Amino acid sequence: MIVIDASVANKLFLPHEAGHILASKILRNHILRTEEIFVPEFLFYEVANTLVTKGMISLWKITNALTKLYQINLHIYHPLERDLKNATHLAKKYHTSVYDMLYAVVAKRYKSQLITADEKFVEVTNFRFVKLLKDLT
Repeated sequence: MIVIDASVANKLFLPHEAGHILASKILRNHILRTEEIFVPEFLFYEVANTLVTKGMISLWKITNALTKLYQINLHIYHPLERDLKNATHLAKKYHTSVYDMLYAVVAKRYKSQLITADEKFVEVTNFRFVKLLKDLT
């Protein structure tokens, strides 16, 4: 089991971005049930927001991408109050967003890896269970 953040999920729908192929491999493993993906529920909002604000993507392509995102049956985690408080504390400590830190809190809760394309987050936190997408083989 792994947790992916929006920086990885976005690459599934932005084929021109570096990391698209690696993100697609992660998705394929999930579909084949060799590696299940868990995500906090707000990942869907973050992906939608990125697709709307990222360049010239048509509304038709955005709605199709969102349909696909729901169809891949990601395991959705609904953060608890203590998760949000923990993420808030860690975000303050490491100077990150609460959103980014909540992915790490979910990964830690499930004793799994967080896969991200956010190099700054990895550099700032230096959590052993957080891996950069580009470093996957």
